[in-house]
Amino acid sequence: MAEAGDRLFVTVAKEDDVLEGSMFSVAVSGRPILLSKIGGRIYAVDAVCSHMFGYLPRGKQEGCVVTCPIHGAQYDITSGEVVKNVGALMKRASRREASRLQTYEVQLASGEVRIKTQ
Repeated sequence: MAEAGDRLFVTVAKEDDVLEGSMFSVAVSGRPILLSKIGGRIYAVDAVCSHMFGYLPRGKQEGCVVTCPIHGAQYDITSGEVVKNVGALMKRASRREASRLQTYEVQLASGEVRIKTQ
């Protein structure tokens, strides 16, 4: 855990572990979170697709967009916004569509990556 003034921040990785343009997965209280460095800045977002729970770190990242390996929903890692939803047929069949992912505030301190959990 972080210091008194930053009680809600949890150390999740070393800054050097998160490489530019790649995905790094961590878990906080059992919740999978995807870390990615884009343009020199580290972002944190839920690591599970909101459509049918695909594990996003197994997907493909291009720039700031990650594609779910199961049905192809795409998300902007920097904002959690849906870039491309699943197709109409899949929406109808699953009765679900992709929705915005939870994002987390990231803090860098002493070479460590910390995320705000609440």
